[in-house]
Amino acid sequence: MRHWLSPLLWLILAAALQGSLAERMSIGWVKPDFLLVIAVALSMRGSVEAAACIGFVAGLFHSALWNERVAAYTLSRMFACVVATRVYQATPAAGPWAAAVVTGAATLVAGILFLFIGIPSDLLRWLVSTVGGILYNAALALLVYALQSRWSSRRSRDRI
Repeated sequence: MRHWLSPLLWLILAAALQGSLAERMSIGWVKPDFLLVIAVALSMRGSVEAAACIGFVAGLFHSALWNERVAAYTLSRMFACVVATRVYQATPAAGPWAAAVVTGAATLVAGILFLFIGIPSDLLRWLVSTVGGILYNAALALLVYALQSRWSSRRSRDRI
């Protein structure tokens, strides 16, 4: 039971942050995507099947926040998490910069899939928000990686 409860709680926390802070932390048209960053962080080190499940739930939460485009959010997040798993496995050295690159790649994949499935109304706005979102989410990934590293080192010290 515990193996699926922890990611679900992280995704619920990310959805709460997305709904409450994303607009306030936006820079122009660029908003942070807390759900995607947390979903990628949770799925990077796991299997492809787990990544698809995490992306599916993150997409459902994201579409529930805005009450629109369920298929676009769900499919784009699923494929982004699967790509994140594959890119992380292909990186030569795991670390915070690898997490930032993987999150940036996942943001790009999610943005491109959303372009073809969700069909945004303003193409220029989509382009600026996708490119800016890659940078914004990569910076957030550095923070999430640091928190994950600190959390895992604390848990390993508690077990000794």
